[in-house]
Amino acid sequence: MDEVIFHLSQRLESLQVILHSAVQNGQRWAEQYVDKSYELALAVWNSEQRFLIQDVINHKISVTIEFGKNVSQTTLKYTNPTFLYVRLTQLVGPEFDQRVIMAGCVGLLLGTGIGISVGLCLQSPPRPLSLMKAVTVTGFTGVDAVSFMEDVVMPTVCAPDDVLIQVKSGSVDPIDIKICNGYARVLRKQLNKYNLNVRGELPLVLGRDMAGVVRDLGSGVTRLEVGDEVWCAVPPWLPGLLSEMVVVKECFVSHKPRTLGFDGAASLPYSGTVAWDAVANKAKLTVHNASSKRVLVHCASTGVGCLITQICHNMGAHVSVTCLNRAAPVMAALGAETVFALETADVEKQLLKEDRFDIVFNTAGSVAHQFCLRLCKHEGFVITTISSQLASDTFGLCLGFIYTSWVRITHSIFGYSNWSNCHLNYRVLDVIANLVDTGRLQPVVDKILQPHEVERAFQHIDSANAIGKTVLRFNGSSATTPLVKPDVIL
Repeated sequence: MDEVIFHLSQRLESLQVILHSAVQNGQRWAEQYVDKSYELALAVWNSEQRFLIQDVINHKISVTIEFGKNVSQTTLKYTNPTFLYVRLTQLVGPEFDQRVIMAGCVGLLLGTGIGISVGLCLQSPPRPLSLMKAVTVTGFTGVDAVSFMEDVVMPTVCAPDDVLIQVKSGSVDPIDIKICNGYARVLRKQLNKYNLNVRGELPLVLGRDMAGVVRDLGSGVTRLEVGDEVWCAVPPWLPGLLSEMVVVKECFVSHKPRTLGFDGAASLPYSGTVAWDAVANKAKLTVHNASSKRVLVHCASTGVGCLITQICHNMGAHVSVTCLNRAAPVMAALGAETVFALETADVEKQLLKEDRFDIVFNTAGSVAHQFCLRLCKHEGFVITTISSQLASDTFGLCLGFIYTSWVRITHSIFGYSNWSNCHLNYRVLDVIANLVDTGRLQPVVDKILQPHEVERAFQHIDSANAIGKTVLRFNGSSATTPLVKPDVIL
């Protein structure tokens, strides 16, 4: 043990010697570095180059000061009233007097007045702004920011493909609730820069679809005429349609079904396009292959669910639905062969007793995705009709700058306008109109309200009691007036 302690003490002494030597060498190196730096700085300070640079700087400062003095003297000279009077006398002649001055001033005033008058006469008078009523959102804080306004500026036809439409009825859709919370805000803000009818981000008119009458057309519109009864649907990143007058691009407008009134027609364009896209494009169902398919529509009492149920039934598919008991008679009338009540505690067990489904349409969103997967065959698939969050709404500063630059280039240079997989256009609306006119599709309208009752409308569509769509009527009739035509089912 003593030998171990002896060796350790020798090691520690050797380590102390090494550390002491390193510290001394470091101090010596630092002193030498400081001395050399001082000598170098002193040599630079006493060198001829420093004096040359100093002389150049002093010369430049002197030139600048002299130039400033010359400018000041010249300004004082030419602004001296005496000098100006002499120069003016030399220019006009020896007969220059007060009368000449007065005549010149009068001529100048008369010429200026005549020029201004001619300019005002040639200028086209500004178009007076007309105001209208509209359902708007004044902030992206939720449905609490929804309001009915009576002083919204009426839009006008600004482009060759613009269509001015007097709105008779429009519907409230769940997508409007998402818009109130900021959905598609970034993309809409960029596209609004190319819309002459938009005067700022807020207030924003809500509503995705409507039915009305054409009142004016752009020079390039060929499919429509003034007085046509039309319907249309627009994507979430464009201004909404719940106002007395709207301006829409021709590609979004189509003739409404002849067999429907405005209230029923207003409930179909947006939901109908989403439903047709889910059935025909995503599920790829046709009249030739649907008869062998078992289809489940989850939460089928929504506006989209009611239409998917009808489309699949008319194609020949075996349709089952889940909905509240209140909506069961309506869904059975729309073609559902089996109705499962969501209030039932063991509704999932009841569904699992059935054969698994080839296609499950989920109209409730991501919260029900796992539930729908358990009911689907292994080779089947689940189709969600709820719009997913746009990636652009979550971009930070860098990605946001890149995205906005891309939008500007693609839209302004290449005319790109398709920003989603669901194509809203008049061709799809023509297909839906044909289904309606041939009796294979009918709207489901739960409530018909007036625009000033918009808070009640949003509360209703956000509740579990809503069946189909809620419509706001803009044509001035009472909400309690019975429908002129039996164009809705409930």
